[in-house]
Amino acid sequence: WTIVVIFFVTYGFAIFGIKLIVEPLQELRAHATDPEDIRRMDSLMPILDGLDKLMFTLVQVLCGDSFHAFVRDIMYYLPMSWLYFYSYVAVACLVLMNLVTAIIVEHAMETSRNDNEQQLQDKISKQRKEVKELKRLFEMMDTDGSGTLNWDEFKESFGEPQMRNKWRLLDFQPEDCKELFRLLDDGDGEIETTEFFEGLTRMKGMAMSKDIYRLQKHLDRFLQQV
Repeated sequence: WTIVVIFFVTYGFAIFGIKLIVEPLQELRAHATDPEDIRRMDSLMPILDGLDKLMFTLVQVLCGDSFHAFVRDIMYYLPMSWLYFYSYVAVACLVLMNLVTAIIVEHAMETSRNDNEQQLQDKISKQRKEVKELKRLFEMMDTDGSGTLNWDEFKESFGEPQMRNKWRLLDFQPEDCKELFRLLDDGDGEIETTEFFEGLTRMKGMAMSKDIYRLQKHLDRFLQQV
């Protein structure tokens, strides 16, 4: 798109330049009698006489390719012609900068959107995996298949090597067994699936999460007793 926009900007300035510069020079050339003027204008016509030639010359100006020599020759006959060339440079550079900036910003936003979507997908995938692991752990602990965990089943899970390793992955140690049971239990002496999943999901992770959940459970029990 940058090339297309620059093409149309150059095309527009070339048409304008034909009227503003080329035609006045052609008229001066037709009435010129001084050999030096004739020579100078004859040297300018090959780079100006024609839309395609003027467009090529403007691209040369935009690239800064030693254009001041022929611009000075044009200024000899059209003193304000430098405004035309520098206006083209200013507009073309402004367009280029805006387009490049827009492309960079769009690319950055697209990358950010993709990153956010990827992070969301990773988070969802991680949550599903965690729920699956917790469900498997619950089924392993529920030896009698009652759908609830009593104290004996809960305590045995910390003694069995495979389940003890799963507890450690959840950042719980064997010495946390009794306190963890109290936190998960709502007071009836058994842990139901909803209590198990909700409690561990909220506590799993940093120790600070467990501390907050512990405080919340103590507060809930206190309010129940009041």
